[in-house]
Amino acid sequence: MQMTMTCAEESRAAEETLAGTFKPADTFFLIESSLSEYGGWGGETVKTAATSGNFAPYLRHLQSAPRAKVLFIRRPQSQEKSFYIAVTNQASPRIYHAALSDYDELLQLDISSLAADRRPRINGREMTEVDELYTVCTNGRHDPCCAAYGTPVYHELAAQTGQERVWQTTHIGGHRMAATMIAFPQGIVYGHVDPQDVEAIVTNQRAGFMLTHKYRGRGAYAGHQLDEAAHKAACAAEAVIRERIGAYRIDDLRLDTVEQNSDDIWRVRFIDADGGAHTAEVKTQMSSPRQTSCGDAPKPMPQHDVSLLAAT
Repeated sequence: MQMTMTCAEESRAAEETLAGTFKPADTFFLIESSLSEYGGWGGETVKTAATSGNFAPYLRHLQSAPRAKVLFIRRPQSQEKSFYIAVTNQASPRIYHAALSDYDELLQLDISSLAADRRPRINGREMTEVDELYTVCTNGRHDPCCAAYGTPVYHELAAQTGQERVWQTTHIGGHRMAATMIAFPQGIVYGHVDPQDVEAIVTNQRAGFMLTHKYRGRGAYAGHQLDEAAHKAACAAEAVIRERIGAYRIDDLRLDTVEQNSDDIWRVRFIDADGGAHTAEVKTQMSSPRQTSCGDAPKPMPQHDVSLLAAT
């Protein structure tokens, strides 16, 4: 009998490159809700909630922010209405929290305050800044790999950081790279995470470092207005440059320029902490067909070939 691999098993067996696989976002909105009126966390949770039902006006308001990403969050036994905003597209990323009395308060959020780099206010009160937060996709009704790989990682994160610092979340994107998680406030996205990786991720995050071999991408680069293709190319280049020069501290590199030389070739330049420039050429090609989600027909996916060009 022929055995069929899950999408995550196939991705891991192929040793799929992770860097450059996350669709960028400037601002993340995390809303605690089981979405009982929608039948729980379904396969297209955010899309469904954005188009119908009581949550639709809330999500339309939040998604008016440029490049916003909305995630629903939950944890066992919690019956609260926690709300977080992570603003990642600035030199000093931050994440803020508020306990809502009612979801209608979301309509009172001043979206313009986020772009102005001011502490956001909701229903007249300032939100509280928190130092770190982790979210793990466990949305098994979207793809079974998210629950199978994500749930053990969630429990290990809770053990390592304390339950108040970690949440289960709806679809982050890229279930074949499960478990996939985000470390805030920078919005650093990791993939193919296993429970044994958690201690290293948390220890490095708290010390200001990142793990390049699990790195998929991050929230937008401060000061740059990049489209999705350019942003993914920058993330792919960043991982290779960091590994080549040993620059693992989050603040070791600053994105300088991203130039498109042709339809599928990008030149990406980073500046290190000493002012040295590091340039990479990123060629984006399509892979052989692979599962993007369990049960879906295989299809080619973008993959990045990165060459380091210069270091000055």
